[in-house]
Amino acid sequence: MEEFKTMDQLVGEFFSHPAFPQVAYCDYIAAMIADNLKAVDAERLLSSVSRPRYDLAEDGSFLSTKKIVAVTDRYGKTYRITVEEV
Repeated sequence: MEEFKTMDQLVGEFFSHPAFPQVAYCDYIAAMIADNLKAVDAERLLSSVSRPRYDLAEDGSFLSTKKIVAVTDRYGKTYRITVEEV
């Protein structure tokens, strides 16, 4: 007779399998940074905060999970915030 496994066992085996890639939260972290930078800028020092951009090759193919947020201050100086897994 076949052995029946609980859902917890099945999920645990699936996520612990060596071939399963580990989740990276670059999208989430970059979105949190972009959304909150403008929201907490009480001094209005930032004129723009971009949405997170993907790390893409020239042909549009996906290179990595890295995300980039571009920020411009009220004087026109630009900044790049990079979120990448290490």
